[in-house]
Amino acid sequence: MNNAHQTIAIRNAGLVLLNGYFPLLFQRLGLVDNNQFISKEDQFKGIHCLQYLATGLSNTEEYLLALNKIICGIPITHPVPEEVNITEADKELMNGLLDAAIAHWSAIGNTSIDGFRGNWLVRDGLLSEESNHWNLTVEKKAYDLLINSSPFSFSIIKFPWMKKPLEVNWPY
Repeated sequence: MNNAHQTIAIRNAGLVLLNGYFPLLFQRLGLVDNNQFISKEDQFKGIHCLQYLATGLSNTEEYLLALNKIICGIPITHPVPEEVNITEADKELMNGLLDAAIAHWSAIGNTSIDGFRGNWLVRDGLLSEESNHWNLTVEKKAYDLLINSSPFSFSIIKFPWMKKPLEVNWPY
């Protein structure tokens, strides 16, 4: 992006809650080695696996994947396929991750995976690029006071494969 103040509307801003799980997830899926994605195809699969976590869908139109691209270290202008092969075993692993995240956050109670996705992961947000980082502002919802009791750390996200850190503003 040339204009540092251009904003990109996204629909999966809540993915940032789960960022602490991403390195191990990508490792278990066989996508990373030595803290780097093994191939471009593995980055593409990582992008779509993040979207599966958020929505339960294994194919997604590219314009909905800007946050996923940033998290997986791909420029947001780089084209990615709309579908990759996410196996049933991959889905089981990711559903297990979601179950673990829900169980770890006692304040949200016995929420279903679909409830967790709908209330927390599928969230509107605005992304903007600065010279040395990305900003993400998550749209506020009434029940966001529960973020206070969240066991997750998400204010700054930076993985070895990312070009720039992502700074998250989630008002609550």
